[in-house]
Amino acid sequence: MHRATVAEVHVSNLRHNVQALRSLLQPGVRLMAVVKADAYGHGAGPCTRAVLEAGADTLGVGILTEGIELREQGIKAPIHVLVGIFPDEANELIQHNLTTTLYSRPLAETLSQRAGRLGKDVGVHIKVDTGMGRLGVSPDQLPGLVEYIAGLNNVRIESLFTHLSSADDSDPEFTQNQIAQFQSALEQLQAAKFNIPLAHCANSAALLQFPESQFDLVRPGIALYGALPAPGLGSVADALTTVNKSFPLLPVMQWKTRILTINSLPKGSPVSYGQKFVTSRDSKIATLPVGYADGLERLLTNRMQVLVRGHKVPQVGTICMDMCMVDVTNITGVQEGDEVVLIGQQGNETITADEMAAQADTIPYEILCGVGKRVPRIYLP
Repeated sequence: MHRATVAEVHVSNLRHNVQALRSLLQPGVRLMAVVKADAYGHGAGPCTRAVLEAGADTLGVGILTEGIELREQGIKAPIHVLVGIFPDEANELIQHNLTTTLYSRPLAETLSQRAGRLGKDVGVHIKVDTGMGRLGVSPDQLPGLVEYIAGLNNVRIESLFTHLSSADDSDPEFTQNQIAQFQSALEQLQAAKFNIPLAHCANSAALLQFPESQFDLVRPGIALYGALPAPGLGSVADALTTVNKSFPLLPVMQWKTRILTINSLPKGSPVSYGQKFVTSRDSKIATLPVGYADGLERLLTNRMQVLVRGHKVPQVGTICMDMCMVDVTNITGVQEGDEVVLIGQQGNETITADEMAAQADTIPYEILCGVGKRVPRIYLP
């Protein structure tokens, strides 16, 4: 039996978004669907099958265990572990036919030795740091690393890639410089006759804003799920329409609950912990069975809205672990058991993950990934 609080995942919208993003690609460019963090909170297994059915070529996960879980669910498509692995994880990577990010000689040597013992080859994606300062080999050390890896047995170079840190910024200069550095590094390797089968650097924001970043493969993540990397890119409905009017992105998740009870409170009544909200009139305050243990951040206290009977109403009082309260004084006919939408559409009104993120002073990635495991996912065709 499902809870009253659920996350509905619209699989058809996910398939649509894959096809919409593919429509932006130049001929021959592949698409890696990033399904890390449990498909950004949507459920890795069902979402992975959907993106592959819709035309994704490869998959990206964050950590090794995510890749293993997909293999155990019968997923046979190429899977790249984007964060990379520790040397003591090499055997599991190889045994599950996964590929990893690589940027150091010691890990390359370990992979070569372990793959040889297992009688297998292992694929690696060499990451070059073009300005993010997080993971990757510096451009000046890249040729030496590639030469070293090329001389190892049982290690197969599958790609060269980088990550664009600022593709969602309004100023394109830093991203353009990163792309230029990456292009230069790639050309240097090609001039030295190294075989680099694929080059890739485009995340969701770059795919939408920098067509020159496509190279051989793109790696959309948040856009697959119908949200945008940053508010500066505009509304979800407009982002892709600007580029391709036939394929607007569609939100994949709707987060819903139901009214548990309604309290009639006189003017001057405090609501929830710490008296951070006091009624300014005689009020009807509805209690909802969803709280920060479900991923509804306390930071949203007195900042967010929800949908009740097709109208936006304010959340009031400190968000609790298992509950929160909303002011339904102005909603005619409201009653216990009524549907409440936290993210999604009800009637003619919509609340997006982007909107909730702005109210929490964060990004939609965190909102979607934060919807807790105790919130059941219901998969709709």
